[in-house]
Amino acid sequence: MRLAPLAMLLVACGREASPKSDSASAVTGQPAAAVSLPDSVARGASPEVAEACPATGAWAPCHVFDRLDRAGLAPRRDTILVTELLLTPKGTQLVVGNATLQLYVYPDVRTREREQGKLDRTKYVSFDAPLMVGAVHTLISNTNLIAILQSRNDHLRERVSDAITAGPPQPPSAQPKPTP
Repeated sequence: MRLAPLAMLLVACGREASPKSDSASAVTGQPAAAVSLPDSVARGASPEVAEACPATGAWAPCHVFDRLDRAGLAPRRDTILVTELLLTPKGTQLVVGNATLQLYVYPDVRTREREQGKLDRTKYVSFDAPLMVGAVHTLISNTNLIAILQSRNDHLRERVSDAITAGPPQPPSAQPKPTP
């Protein structure tokens, strides 16, 4: 009787891992090449995402998708481009649970700050502030990204904001060397 759990464990450990869903193709719309990228894997990104969306120290929609996916939030890319009054770029929309997350990516921090200053702050609540009765749009910004989350779920707001405010993936040269 004691051998049955041990046998099941050995069988489970001996199986090959099932292939992950192609996150890079879901984000970029292009199939990812199967190339081994040890540096990017060491940074925590899957090889497919790292190749299709290299770490530059600035946000791209594929970085947000990967970060939310690694946080266990199972994002799905929506096919529509979104716009927000007073913001210049077209946004990308992700669906996270039953919430939507709009992503507006800028070329640099200064441009993002200038555009964010145009927004009517009464229509948004900060990611770390409690929701008010009428507010449902949470504003999250980090480096060159403005994200607008439409959710009343405080736990989801916290998890999405934690994933984004941690910062974009840094290039390999900016990574601290692990100490043995």
